[in-house]
Amino acid sequence: MRLETQVVTATDAVELFVRSYLPDQRDPRRVLYWVHGLGEHGGRHEHVAKCLTERGWSMIVADLRGHGGSGGTRTHVASFDQYVDDIVLIWERLGLTASPPTLLGHSMGGLVVVRAVQTGKVAPASLVLSSPLLGLKLRVNPVAELLGRAVVRFLPTLRFSNGIDPANMTTDSEFAAARRSDPLINKTVTAGWFFAMQKAKDAAIRDAARVSLPLLALQGGNDRTTDPEALAKWFERARSQPKQLLLLPDHIHELFFESDWQQTTLQMLNWLESIR
Repeated sequence: MRLETQVVTATDAVELFVRSYLPDQRDPRRVLYWVHGLGEHGGRHEHVAKCLTERGWSMIVADLRGHGGSGGTRTHVASFDQYVDDIVLIWERLGLTASPPTLLGHSMGGLVVVRAVQTGKVAPASLVLSSPLLGLKLRVNPVAELLGRAVVRFLPTLRFSNGIDPANMTTDSEFAAARRSDPLINKTVTAGWFFAMQKAKDAAIRDAARVSLPLLALQGGNDRTTDPEALAKWFERARSQPKQLLLLPDHIHELFFESDWQQTTLQMLNWLESIR
């Protein structure tokens, strides 16, 4: 596996850090563009990239603005369209239009890629969703939400805890410990981010029928962060063919950070290769 990195500058001058994990022999039909979740970064997924490249797949993962090695206000956007536009920009700079990759989004990243597809700004070969943020099971402090609603117009960057507990991310103790000690993990969000997320989530649910490309959705049955039932309802309305919802009953949120992550990765690759 070879790692290449580059910085792509967005139209508002925010610098976006991009990792490309490449196999010895590159196949343009086997490219996975990974969009990570809230408060994390692409570097956490190198173990998955190694598994993919051994199978002949390339993996591209950019740190979203305000995350990891990218610039921008930490975990803040005025609109999720900013995340979508960054994906489009990287897509074009890396020359992905001629031979579109599979687009994968985890958690918040799942919401971002759904909106990218629903708005027609990218046209991937297929779509993979991992515990997508289409509904919340994480309890939001009602006092904090009320305060955020009161101040978001004049103080959108006011920060609140994101409420994410590493114990609710994975049942694997080593992966959970690594998450706790990762200096690039951000534990807060802004008021602006929260209400931008709510708006994007509502739009993603409203526009479910706009998704018609091949779709694989992965969901932990015991997820305490995003809502499995919200995904199931959305999945039924998506017009994708083929489509498959893979429920992992004993798993929680970060499916690629469980002890059987390799099995999950291979299930995903087997499905992707079966539809090519």
